[in-house]
Amino acid sequence: MEEQKQDVLSEEVAPSQAVADLKAMLEEVAREIATLDVLRRAMLCGVLRQRSGMGIEDWIKAAESLEILMQDLGQPGRIEDVNRRRQITTMLAEWKEKLGRLESCFQLAAQMAGRYVKDPGELARSEEVLAHRQQVVRRLMAEIEQIERG
Repeated sequence: MEEQKQDVLSEEVAPSQAVADLKAMLEEVAREIATLDVLRRAMLCGVLRQRSGMGIEDWIKAAESLEILMQDLGQPGRIEDVNRRRQITTMLAEWKEKLGRLESCFQLAAQMAGRYVKDPGELARSEEVLAHRQQVVRRLMAEIEQIERG
């Protein structure tokens, strides 16, 4: 786990960029889900909603809201009210918890990939994509932690 945290922190990314990356990744997941047959799509959407607390479309909308919030936080003078800023950092702490649940979805998918993907090359690619998705989520969580400390 410590090695993973170092990977996250080794990449310097602005908080608003980390959210934009999350949104782009979620949109890619939504496109992939849309290409699945009805049964697989329903199963995957159900697992995502159950494990993370939200469906993919809800996650995309949430990422859009979070992106605006992070942009406001990153601009000097945008949120000068100390109480409002404190409220926002409290909301970000809640987001960190939600993001942890989203990351767990990608971890579970990586653990189960070998059961569903038999071609070694395709399996390696799937594991790489899932690891990248976990990394995107972890990077945003690390950025939120930076804001909380700041």
